[in-house]
Amino acid sequence: MSLRRIGMVGLILGILLVADGIYMVVSQYNGGETQAWNLPDGWIIIISAAVLLVASVIALVLPSRSRQTTVAPSRVKSEVGSEKG
Repeated sequence: MSLRRIGMVGLILGILLVADGIYMVVSQYNGGETQAWNLPDGWIIIISAAVLLVASVIALVLPSRSRQTTVAPSRVKSEVGSEKG
C-alpha cells in the first residue's frame, strides 16, 4: 500500500473522528470511559483526530518531497577510447 493511499485513508478517518468528537462535545456526552487529563470524551476524540490528521498530512507530503529530490544523471564524458595516438 502506497504512502499516498495511507494518507488519504487517514484523512478520511480523521475527518470522521473530528465530526464524532464535535458531536460528543455539542451533546455534552460524557460516558466517563476516558477521563484522561480530566477532559470529557469528546475532546479526547478531537485530540486523537488531530494527531491522526497530522500523521496523514505527513504521509501525503513525503511522497511528493521524495519525487522532487531525485538527482538528475550527470553528463560525464568518457575518457576511454578518446585518446588519439
